[in-house]
Amino acid sequence: MADPRPRSVRLIAWAWILSGLLNGFGALAGVFSAGLLQGLATTGVPQAAQSLGGALGTSRYAVASALFQLALSVVAVLAGIDFLRLKAWARTALEWLSWLSLAYLAVAMIYWWRFWNAFTASGSFAEVSVDLAPYRTPGLILGVLLIAALAVPLGLMIRALRGPAVRRALAAARAGAVAGGSEKGV
Repeated sequence: MADPRPRSVRLIAWAWILSGLLNGFGALAGVFSAGLLQGLATTGVPQAAQSLGGALGTSRYAVASALFQLALSVVAVLAGIDFLRLKAWARTALEWLSWLSLAYLAVAMIYWWRFWNAFTASGSFAEVSVDLAPYRTPGLILGVLLIAALAVPLGLMIRALRGPAVRRALAAARAGAVAGGSEKGV
């Protein structure tokens, strides 16, 4: 018997399952890194706390951020698995995750643009005077290309998730579940 799932369902589901697993590992690494930084800061060695500076400040939010990331990772994996099973809730969840990821990429692009402009205009790196202006445009182009490399597949996912092939597959699965359920009740 032929697989009732369109190829896009399998591709999107597996992409989100793998992404969820990788992001889950990243979240756990973030928690461990924050603990390491906070542990180093409490060693009583003033140079340790001073050299950690900004990293220690951001580590305060790392645990909350990692827990949020871990929750989204669990949703991504579970939704990916249930999308393979053609569950309607999973399609909705994956579309929301895709839109959330696009929003994150838009913010990341703005951040990168501002950071790179400021960095290349500073005229120094590690307290050494250097002309960074020639790197401004290539760095900005690279940033745009990297964001596009992530955003385009997300846009294609959203298009497929909203498309007729996925909707037909979900409707067929729902109809099969209803028909199968009514036969069991007889």
